[in-house]
Amino acid sequence: MPTVRERIYLCPSEHGQPGWIMDFPVWWNRSEFFKKYGERQIDTGNPLYVDYALLLTGWEASAWDEQCQAAFAQDPRNQQATIVEAMRQCESRLKSTSWVVVESYEWESGLE
Repeated sequence: MPTVRERIYLCPSEHGQPGWIMDFPVWWNRSEFFKKYGERQIDTGNPLYVDYALLLTGWEASAWDEQCQAAFAQDPRNQQATIVEAMRQCESRLKSTSWVVVESYEWESGLE
């Protein structure tokens, strides 16, 4: 049975610098994200699955991250060391990012 996941690609502002690929941040409100940016969906053309991508500027992604981190402060998971570090790292990386591609893809979970 297919299930849907997202990951983000951070494209650096400076030529020659490394980019980053991350799982969709747990503190980003997924449903609100797709309400706000869902109209930007671009079908990737996968003939077997429903896969698409969305493009955001680095500034948009930084603003979204900041808003979501503030809202996530009420979530009990916001004290978990791995999430705190992921939030810090994402925020830091977004400062040197020009573009963010959000990929939404189906995959076989094997849970049929």
